Amino acid sequence: MRTGMIGAGLAGLVLVTLSGPAGALDEIVRARGWAQVDYAEDGACRAEVRGNGLFYRIAGQGLRPGEVLRFHLQNADLRPVEYSVVADHDGAWREFYVPFVWHLEGGIVRVDVAGESCSLNLSFAWARRRL
Repeated sequence: MRTGMIGAGLAGLVLVTLSGPAGALDEIVRARGWAQVDYAEDGACRAEVRGNGLFYRIAGQGLRPGEVLRFHLQNADLRPVEYSVVADHDGAWREFYVPFVWHLEGGIVRVDVAGESCSLNLSFAWARRRL
């Protein structure tokens, strides 16, 4: 398993996408040229984070169709976001996330996902952008 860190962002909303190291699985982020800021794999499971500096897409694939994945996202000192994601008919899942913490200029977002098939860990840095 491999993970890395990079990024930049804005407010507290969730979004997820999964892909391989070469290209995004999500046509929207692919068409817009969003940069891959982290990638992880465990067996057949793969996950990635892609972003444009404000919005981030967290996605994955390689699960069994209908498999439940436990999703845990931690951004700085905010209460963690925890919920379940269900893999679609292709074994994929996707979410969006907009990182932002009122009193901070930036931070690290950590995403842990775990199901019966695999367990993946991702992270990326974000920085507040002045518009």
